[in-house]
Amino acid sequence: MVSLFDMHVHTTAGSPDSGLDPEELLTECRRLGLSGALVAEHNGWARHEYDRFVANHDKDVVIIRAIEAYTNWGHCICIGMDQYVSGMNNVEILRKEADKVGAVIILAHPFRFLFDPAGVYTRNVLFEDPKTLPKTAIEATAHIVWKNVHEVEVVNGGNIEKENRFAQEVAKVLGWAGTGGSDAHSTAGLAKGMTAFHGDIRNERDLIDAIRARAMTPLENYHVGRTALYSDQNVEPIMPFLQSLDYYETSPVLSGPDYMP
Repeated sequence: MVSLFDMHVHTTAGSPDSGLDPEELLTECRRLGLSGALVAEHNGWARHEYDRFVANHDKDVVIIRAIEAYTNWGHCICIGMDQYVSGMNNVEILRKEADKVGAVIILAHPFRFLFDPAGVYTRNVLFEDPKTLPKTAIEATAHIVWKNVHEVEVVNGGNIEKENRFAQEVAKVLGWAGTGGSDAHSTAGLAKGMTAFHGDIRNERDLIDAIRARAMTPLENYHVGRTALYSDQNVEPIMPFLQSLDYYETSPVLSGPDYMP
């Protein structure tokens, strides 16, 4: 069984910059045939409000809450943390707090702006000094951030392709699966990035366990009927799903750990 999740969505429940109502999210997930969505709110989604929303709706679509925290090393999607805690803008403190409650952390869109022209500084949070820009995926994995997160988002609907492809290669070097999400703030583009989990995901614990097991495969462009693999890893478990589609694309062959777009 495959569970299809958009692993990066923002709604009006906790993201001031979003125009997507949670009710609209449910409707669009059903239309697209998604199993569920991870709602990664900038300000968090208050537990009592989330519980009330879930209780008042059918369980055919699984909505799981998370926090997209702003940290010194970029945006971190925290699954299993109930609320913001003091100091979690520092990734090392965030990891310690996550470990206390069994939460997992996904580093979101880590290479956004990495390939833009740089001035005195780049616009990429991980590599602000142009002199430290990684030349290969292997060089990028030397950053301390990877010791403090559990997974990396390799498909982000708001990124340009080479930013995503570089994240894909870094994930391969690390031996990680990578996740996919749209980063949608409206119904437009929902499921542009998506994650196919290798099993039934019905709640937060199922999701955390699957991420820790790396039992997932990132996908792109499902929303327009041109589903594309974003990795040549973890493909076999989702082949029956892919073969059930009218169309799908295999992942392009890149140049390996020395890859640089």
